[in-house]
Amino acid sequence: MATYRADVHAVNDNRKKKRIKWGLTLFAAFIIASALLFFEGRRFFLDGLPELPTQESMWQLNIRPSVTLLDKNGDIIGHRGPYYGKPVKIAELPPYLPNAFLAIEDQRFFEHAGVDNKAILRAIFANFKAQDKVQGASTLTQQLVKNMVLTPEKTYKRKVQEAILSKRLETKLTKAEILELYMNRMYLGGSSYGVEAAAQRFYGKSARDVTLAEAAMLAGLPQAPSKYDPRLNLPAAQLRARDVLRAMVEAGMITTEQMSEAEANPAILIDREDRSIPENILGFAFDMASESARGKVGGKAVDLIIHTTLDRDMMISGHTELNKVIETHKKSRNVSEGALVTLSTDDAAMMAIIGGRDYVASKYNRAAQAERQPGSAFKAFVYAAALENGFTPGTMRVDQPVNIGGWKPENYTEKYLGPMTIRESLKLSINTVAAQVGAEIGPQRIVELANRFGIRSKLGAHYSIALGASEVTLVDMTGAYMVFANEGQQYTPYLVTKVTDTRENVLYARKARKGVRVYSDIYAHQMTSMLRDVVRSGTGYGARLGGRPIGGKTGTSQDFRDAWFVGFTAQYITGVWMGNDDNSPMKKVTGGLLPVDVWAAHMAVVHKGLPEKELKTSDPDINDPARLASIKFYQSLGDALVAERDLANGNKSGSAGAP
Repeated sequence: MATYRADVHAVNDNRKKKRIKWGLTLFAAFIIASALLFFEGRRFFLDGLPELPTQESMWQLNIRPSVTLLDKNGDIIGHRGPYYGKPVKIAELPPYLPNAFLAIEDQRFFEHAGVDNKAILRAIFANFKAQDKVQGASTLTQQLVKNMVLTPEKTYKRKVQEAILSKRLETKLTKAEILELYMNRMYLGGSSYGVEAAAQRFYGKSARDVTLAEAAMLAGLPQAPSKYDPRLNLPAAQLRARDVLRAMVEAGMITTEQMSEAEANPAILIDREDRSIPENILGFAFDMASESARGKVGGKAVDLIIHTTLDRDMMISGHTELNKVIETHKKSRNVSEGALVTLSTDDAAMMAIIGGRDYVASKYNRAAQAERQPGSAFKAFVYAAALENGFTPGTMRVDQPVNIGGWKPENYTEKYLGPMTIRESLKLSINTVAAQVGAEIGPQRIVELANRFGIRSKLGAHYSIALGASEVTLVDMTGAYMVFANEGQQYTPYLVTKVTDTRENVLYARKARKGVRVYSDIYAHQMTSMLRDVVRSGTGYGARLGGRPIGGKTGTSQDFRDAWFVGFTAQYITGVWMGNDDNSPMKKVTGGLLPVDVWAAHMAVVHKGLPEKELKTSDPDINDPARLASIKFYQSLGDALVAERDLANGNKSGSAGAP
């Protein structure tokens, strides 16, 4: 019996040992599995976890390219990309604005360390009870991390990473700094980021000045920016604002009386005048300004505010008049496109840039990118070079058939007027005389002068350059004519005056620049006088604006493929080009026809209310009656001789060149 009991005890001991052994084995396996699971899970969740940036760089984090264009008066005329408000500090805001966000989004913001465990448990219970997601638990810190650091994908991995980074962020920034970053960077609908951008968009005021009712409406946006956007759904936004006010009362942030007053005086959206210019008009200038600004500031910022020289009314006028003329003559004259540039004669500031009929239909900038033959508009540089080489406005040449190295230029009318001054030759746009003068002084001198005046295109130093056979841009041509209006001073056309970011950091500021002397003032006065005659009684006659002094020149390329007019007053200079993108000929459209019509209509708007100023010419200011009578006598005698010559040549019109 004793032996039996001993055997039973031995068996029980063995079984106990085996159980202990298996238990230890299972426990060890559990520990190993848990460790593996922990490290594998840790590796999984930490894989691809981004590093938190510095506090300063967080302001630029995940900011998409944004460009705001301002006109010469500082008014917004265009915008591309999201709206980022100017950063505001919490101390600058009324206390109820940040409190409104805290009340509805994260009442325990100052108590948790980035993740609110109590809120998570409360949300789990509420959602389980409702069998739907009726409550969230994301803190302001988590929302900030999700929107600024992580991708928007909805996965458990991203949610865990969000929690990890939120805890880390709370160790790097103070609560006040996190709240300030949140208020300035959260998406609040309508492409607006931050309370300042949203306040400006909805109320036309700074976030510093919003009322309690307005603050409540702003605080209701983060949950569903599109759903509660007051411009899209005002009733829903107002109901959401009431929820915010009640949450503020529950949190002890405002009294019931304050809530009642805010509900009785709900937020009202502003309906202010939109000063922006439609994209189909502004697009060409917008591209130019953006490219120029990016070139000046490099990659310093992606949210740019570009201050320009553009004049809103001139932009709209230029586009309107250009389209009006083209639409009227599109079929009858086979003209489909055009461009217009207006500069200030003071310093070549670009007031209007119209690169085509419709930017939305075609982004090709015919004012700055297209190189076209200027025709007779280039003759101004031929005669300007001639004056430098011993000619005077009274120098005589003979309008007759010529052969210059095998080249036989002809006049537009195929008629010839005989002896004439180069002043008259420019006024009537006589081809043969311009060709002779160009050959005498040499094509290279003409190229050199045109480059000196600001023509950047590659010009061919051949005889036909005298008649505008080389291609140029409208911007360059218009800028080059400014040398005449500015007494020989050259200014490079410019568009951008200052570039800042939304934090008001000045990234670029243009310094005032003096003109560069590229031409004698005496010769410039003579050329201005000659160009004035072109408008008074020559091919540019249609550009007259009452008694306002104007100088300018028409231009028409071979087979009517291009038609130009560049003209200036004492205040502004405008260049107009018309033609077809495929370079097909128009139906006898000359620079003295449609381009002049556009120019005159546009410049009449530009000069409305401006005084009539004299051009800077070489004409003497004579008040002596006897001398005036003498000048009038010889002028009438000269006119009579010209008329007799024209009659002898069978030309009653008095025009034999290429307009």
